[in-house]
Amino acid sequence: MFNYDNVIKFVPEIVLMITMFIQFILSFISKRRIANFVSLLGMFISAISLINSFIYPTELYITFFKVLILISSIIVLNLTSCKSVIKRLFTFNILYLSSVFFLMMIVNSNDYLSLFFNIELFSLCLYFLISIDRKKITVAETIKYMIMSVLSSAFLLLGVSFIYGLTGSLEFYNIREYFAYNQNYTFSSSIVPYIFISIGLFFKLGVFPFGNWVIDIYKNINTKLVTYISVIPKLAIFTVLIKILPSIISFEFSLFIIFLACITGGFGVLYGLKSKNLKEIMASSSYINVSYMLMVLALYTKISLSALMFYWICYVFMNIGAFAGILVLEHSGFTNNCVDIRGYFYKNPIFSLCFIVCIVGLMGFPITSGFVGKLYLVSGILNSGIISIPLLLFMFFLMVSSVVIYMNIIKRGFEDKYFKDTYFIKKSANTYILYVCTLVTIFIGLFPVWGMKFCELVSYYI
Repeated sequence: MFNYDNVIKFVPEIVLMITMFIQFILSFISKRRIANFVSLLGMFISAISLINSFIYPTELYITFFKVLILISSIIVLNLTSCKSVIKRLFTFNILYLSSVFFLMMIVNSNDYLSLFFNIELFSLCLYFLISIDRKKITVAETIKYMIMSVLSSAFLLLGVSFIYGLTGSLEFYNIREYFAYNQNYTFSSSIVPYIFISIGLFFKLGVFPFGNWVIDIYKNINTKLVTYISVIPKLAIFTVLIKILPSIISFEFSLFIIFLACITGGFGVLYGLKSKNLKEIMASSSYINVSYMLMVLALYTKISLSALMFYWICYVFMNIGAFAGILVLEHSGFTNNCVDIRGYFYKNPIFSLCFIVCIVGLMGFPITSGFVGKLYLVSGILNSGIISIPLLLFMFFLMVSSVVIYMNIIKRGFEDKYFKDTYFIKKSANTYILYVCTLVTIFIGLFPVWGMKFCELVSYYI
């Protein structure tokens, strides 16, 4: 029977599918320069169509993450591409839209079968996106990522098969109801399957030790794609975790997630302290920020979920802004070595100020959104009970260590006034995106209440 409400819910995905089809047709009859415009228009219309989804309070958090995915995707697509991407612009845009489409479908997933297929189809799109820039990434690195992805899928399927054998269902809601009304299950029959499922999902988040692909990917592929991978897929995976955790949240499983969060943050610190490369430092930043968010997610209270969503808003703009700054440096003829930018901040004060704001936002300095976001995370942990003290101590350790790591970039930029004869080639989209992300970072830092109230409303209906 035709259900109008179901059609309304899938309008954003339908718009993306139509845009992909238009891109495919245009690839035969039109010039490359309109490819990005068509994709941006399609994603913008898709984001606008999500307004209708706000009438469903119980799915408000799904709409929230969809909006973040689309906004992030629009911003990242505007970043300047490398030559190898420009030569295959229609191919890149079709793959890019396909990956965004499957991320939206991952967010929509209400059962493990659709979740698994959408994750695999997204991974397939990602393999092709990564391989477009063949000059930077080797076949061995691509195969390594594929093998690890297959292993993570095997863990996911193993856990799902255990859950299906126990409950007789693959739907999240039915499984939650089963565990709510059947208390005669053992630790091995309930927690262990979800540990396998979590391992499969944590690979996509880059959680140590399952996410050692992060460093290779960050160092060796095009920076525009690194920006995409560093934020947008993680939004979808966190949405899935929010959906499935009510079925299995327990003290033991919370400790398992917190343990992984701690070793992920610790590894990020150790790797970042020895890094002298901008993209390696951003890789360590990825580990540290995932650690923050996993610690708060493991507590699974209304306040912690609200803090998690607010921090995601902050992190999206700070992270994209930092990568936009790195792209500006790359297009000015610099390598990603921190030593190479010595004295550069004296030569370009406006760029330097904006780049530094995004970096200190990631540190958590006042007047930036990073400071308010981390305070909100701390408040979420404080409301968790006795476990809050060790978590807060470890989070404080991560914050202090991250300051040392990020300061390596700022210190090099102001190290001396020596500066090699290299200037900006021209104002590019990367520069304007950096400016926009800086303004948003400061605006949220100065006026955070509206965002907090909205996130509290969203978390109330989870």
